[in-house]
Amino acid sequence: MFFFTTYFDKNYLTRGLVLYDSLNEHCKQFELYILCLDEFTFEFFQKNAAGYPEIKTLSLVELEASDSELKACKTNRSLIEYYFTLSPCLPLFILNKYNLPHICSLDADILFLDSPNTLFDNLNDYSIVITPHKFSHEIKEKIIYGIYNVSFQIFKNDETGIKCLQFWRAQCIEWCGDQPDEEKKLFADQKYLDNWTDLYPGKVKVLNDYVSGLAPWNLNNFKITKRGNKFYSNSERIIFYHFHDFKYYNNYWASNGLHKYKATAKYIVAKLYLNYWKKIQRHNSTLSFSLDQSIRYAQSNNLWLKLVNENYVYLKMLNNYIFSVQIKSLPGILKKKLAKRYA
Repeated sequence: MFFFTTYFDKNYLTRGLVLYDSLNEHCKQFELYILCLDEFTFEFFQKNAAGYPEIKTLSLVELEASDSELKACKTNRSLIEYYFTLSPCLPLFILNKYNLPHICSLDADILFLDSPNTLFDNLNDYSIVITPHKFSHEIKEKIIYGIYNVSFQIFKNDETGIKCLQFWRAQCIEWCGDQPDEEKKLFADQKYLDNWTDLYPGKVKVLNDYVSGLAPWNLNNFKITKRGNKFYSNSERIIFYHFHDFKYYNNYWASNGLHKYKATAKYIVAKLYLNYWKKIQRHNSTLSFSLDQSIRYAQSNNLWLKLVNENYVYLKMLNNYIFSVQIKSLPGILKKKLAKRYA
């Protein structure tokens, strides 16, 4: 049995459902503990509990009632910084309340493409499993954001795992800023992980492979291929991909944010994103959701302004064909035609 946790609000509900679907496909037995960040999300799972037997829901009120210092953080930081602060508080709360053997903390925009069995096998020898960014050489300067990415980590319910979570919680409650502090060498919840291998020698497994933690910032390091419906990295099945900065605009347009990380938008990568896009679209249609919303960045309500700001975007036609389009380079007349046809 594998135990996972994540948190999200209405804006990431469809991503959370896609994450659940992928766990259901690739895990024989699992439980997913979801911290619902708003009433809409909590009520959704309460009303549809029978359809998601592996999901256990938690409310923010419940978590805050158990941690007054966490609740106080709402008054001294932005909403996104408060959400970052949840990263150690949530898994620690779950381990203490439910006495699980371990907990795997996930970002909601992760998709499992194969079984995570081998990742959990590391708990035979380690107490903590963490995921490095594995930045491609084109963006090595982004190391200021941390050696590791807080999107997938496993904590065993033992002395080291609990000690690590308690210390990380105290650090995040003290400071969890959304901008890198170069003097303190801190960024959000992430930079604290940089010295875990030193703090807990022999107890931390770093996933230095090429099948887990794939994301826009490391895509250039790997050769992505597809055989049938399965995706591979350097000829081995990808276990999970982190669709960071994927934006869904409508049934025709989406963006992947790859240009921000100087990643090459190859056709096979586009197929990987199309696979994820269609899964999100399926849930969006069921829930009657339309455009993505962000709590971190201000957004225009004008579709074309959004597309131009992204520069490179995806255009999906006939459901199975996807094209990478550089909006800014298109002639004005073509932009108008595309706007009319695919708005």
